[in-house]
Amino acid sequence: MRPEFGCAIHNLVFAPVNATTAGLMEQAVHEALERWEPRVEVDSVTVQGDEANTARVYISIWYHARNSNDPRNLVFPFYTIPAHAPEIP
Repeated sequence: MRPEFGCAIHNLVFAPVNATTAGLMEQAVHEALERWEPRVEVDSVTVQGDEANTARVYISIWYHARNSNDPRNLVFPFYTIPAHAPEIP
């Protein structure tokens, strides 16, 4: 097994959705792509919250293939698990 393979974004599943978490998500995605996907050069990564579902954020990745100047983008929905209020008997 390779525990270092992949993206550290899964460590943020239970994190509150705020500007700090969004920055950590952007950094984790950018670092993972730079490390594990040698075919592309990442131009930018942004995270935007979803007003209709506060547990969902959209991760937008702008990139281009290293052997071309053809810009591309990918938008990926990422779901967090919000904290629940304690039940009142």
